Amino acid sequence: MSEPIDLDAIRQGNLKMLSGAKLDDVDLAGCNLSGVNLAGAHLSGANLSRANLNSAHLEGSNLVGANLAGADLRANLWGANLMQCDLTGADLRGANLRGANLMGAKLTGASLTGAFLSGVTLMNTNLKGADIRGADLRGANLSESNLRGADLSRADLQGATLIEANLEEANLQEVNFTGASLVRANLLCADLQGALTMGADLNDAYLTGTVLSP
Repeated sequence: MSEPIDLDAIRQGNLKMLSGAKLDDVDLAGCNLSGVNLAGAHLSGANLSRANLNSAHLEGSNLVGANLAGADLRANLWGANLMQCDLTGADLRGANLRGANLMGAKLTGASLTGAFLSGVTLMNTNLKGADIRGADLRGANLSESNLRGADLSRADLQGATLIEANLEEANLQEVNFTGASLVRANLLCADLQGALTMGADLNDAYLTGTVLSP
């Protein structure tokens, strides 16, 4: 039987190797976990709000339902399970989220500038007002997600699925929608100037008030 993990040592920054650790429901709010190896760790339901996870290794970690509001997550989250997580206002700039599951997550006001999200599951995700400029979302599934007022300028959404997504008043300038599915998407008053829509499926999309390139 393995020894229990010393949470005080984690909070004091004295433990850096926590790969595969069982940390479900722990309270690590505001802790400095920068550079910590949490690959494959079990953190479902954990409180990591405002935690510093910059450069942390969270590959394949289980963070289902975790509170990561306001956390610094400029980290490696490849293949992580982030279903139902609260990532309100989180800093995910340049984060590696390839293959991650963010279904049902709350990312209101989060910063995802330049993040790597290719192939990510973002169905029914709340990204209202999020900063997603220049992000790689190729092949991502954003069906039924709320992207109202989000800034996706220059993002790459080639082959992405946005069926019934809410893109009302979103900044979609210079977005690459080549081959994307926007069936029944709400694009009311969205700004699509300079966007590439070659091969995109806009069947039954709501385009009233949309700003298009002349």
